[in-house]
Formats: sequence, structure tokens, C-alpha cells
Amino acid sequence: MEPQKTNKDVMTSDFSTIKTDANLKEAFEGINKMLEKSPHPPGLIVIENDGKYAGVLTLADFMNELRKLYRDACDKTEGKEWMASLFTECELIGIRKVYEISSGKRLSIKSGDRFEKACELILHKKLELLAVVDEKSMPVGIITRRHVLTEIGSRMFK
Repeated sequence: MEPQKTNKDVMTSDFSTIKTDANLKEAFEGINKMLEKSPHPPGLIVIENDGKYAGVLTLADFMNELRKLYRDACDKTEGKEWMASLFTECELIGIRKVYEISSGKRLSIKSGDRFEKACELILHKKLELLAVVDEKSMPVGIITRRHVLTEIGSRMFK
């Protein structure tokens, strides 16, 4: 029987952060940089000004916000010239803050906890990623759905 893995055994320490009070333009730049990585992580870790974990900002969060802007732009123009209206809305939205659209607020897991606990959270809550924090709530890594699939799949299909 395999020894129980901890989150520290499975997590990746290569992740990007953004502060809660950053604006969405800065967040877009961070997401864009993230997408250049291969394979790219599914989001940014959101931190308070003191560096403590505050949540995550995923590509899905950004797309949800974009979908709302699209609907608003279409409603304002009744479907005509929606693109111009969308860009106007996007300029206005750039001043909003990351904490307004981030997901996974405060949901994290300790590095010393068993990996099965991370699997349970990711599968049950349908998370893209889960922050791994130390005892002081400082982010030290991330666990993604890819980690869960790799670990569970390798055990299931030996």
C-alpha cells in the first residue's frame, strides 16, 4: 500500500499572485501572462496587502465578467453596435477591483494536510484550482484539477 501523500507532495510552487486591490486591467495583464505558460495554471492567487491568501481569480471568473458586459452592451444597443458599447463598458470596468470578481474566497488547504482532502474539495466544489497555504495563511502552492486527475488516474489505471 502506498503511503498517504500530503498536499505538499503534489502541489506546484510555481504560481502567480495579484493583490485584492489591483484593478481589472492589471488582473487581465496577469491572466494574459499566465496563459503564455505551458501548461498554464487555471488562475491567479489573490493576496491581501500583507501577503495572506484572499481567494483566486480564474479565467472562468474573467469570462463570466465579460459575459455580463456583453449582455449589458447588447441590452443598451438592442443588439446593434454592441461591440462599441462593449468596449465602452470594458473601459469603465477596468477601474473595478479584483476582489469584486474573484472566486474561491478564503477556500484553501494546508500544505501538511492529506492530498485526499484537496481532491474532495476540488471534486465536490468543482474548483479549477485550490490554494495551498502555510500555518500563517501565506500561499505556498496550488493544486489543480490536473493534479487530481493525474494522481487518481494513476492509481485507478495501474
